[in-house]
Amino acid sequence: MRRNGRTEAGTSLEEVKRRFDAWRREHRWLGRVPNELWRIAGEAAAVHGVEATAERLLLDPSRLKAWLPRNSTAATAAEAPAFVELPSLIMGPPAECALELEDASGRKLRILLKGPATAEALAISQMLWRGEA
Repeated sequence: MRRNGRTEAGTSLEEVKRRFDAWRREHRWLGRVPNELWRIAGEAAAVHGVEATAERLLLDPSRLKAWLPRNSTAATAAEAPAFVELPSLIMGPPAECALELEDASGRKLRILLKGPATAEALAISQMLWRGEA
């Protein structure tokens, strides 16, 4: 968007400032700023930022923001990523699993698992039951 300190229309912020100063000298009474000056101020703000341009041109930033070129917001939307992958978020309480095992002689084994360990519950129970651990 910015090329050698010039706006897209080819007007630098200093040139816009000179035009505003000239208009203010000619119109000492508090007249309305012409739309043409607002338009070039909006073009400068699209390049240099609303706050910096408003401060330099002695304008109200909220009024200047209304004069930003329509395509400047479209350009930022076009530059935004089309797809953003977010990590999987588990909502709600963590998963729980209770394993209760009993053999023929009456021996009992109870294992309580919470969170990601529940996925390993079957493998753990088989390993413990076989006596591998």
